[in-house]
Amino acid sequence: MDLKTILWYLVLFSVTAAYLIVLAGVRSAKTHDVSHHSHRMMVGCAIAGIWLLAYVLKQLLFGRESFRGSEAQYWSLYVPVFAAHMLLAVTTIGLGAYNLYMGLHHLRYGSVGAMVAGMTTHRRIGNALVWTFSGTMVTAYLVYLMLFVWFQG
Repeated sequence: MDLKTILWYLVLFSVTAAYLIVLAGVRSAKTHDVSHHSHRMMVGCAIAGIWLLAYVLKQLLFGRESFRGSEAQYWSLYVPVFAAHMLLAVTTIGLGAYNLYMGLHHLRYGSVGAMVAGMTTHRRIGNALVWTFSGTMVTAYLVYLMLFVWFQG
């Protein structure tokens, strides 16, 4: 197995692991288990950071993959899915970083109860992040399948 394939698998594995851990953190928040919620969210964010580093490294070392389907498939399938993926990914990273900061700020200043006592900004952004991160994951796998499985030229 070459380095490029190993990096792709690392990218897919790490972002999937981060997603599953973050979903476990969301479940902890819904059951008002604040200590597990904060721990799982920090671990999920750390793994997402590893993912970001691996993805950037892969892009720097090997460049972008080219779509090998027809031009009609490129414009009608790949471009809309990739554009949606990029929009969702950028939104998720930005909102996620802000929400992580807010959650850590709540923990640092002892207002952990604020996270479960109604619909705080942290909670509302967290609810939106479940959807943007889920959309990012779905479109990421679709992009991967279009580049490496479905359209082989």
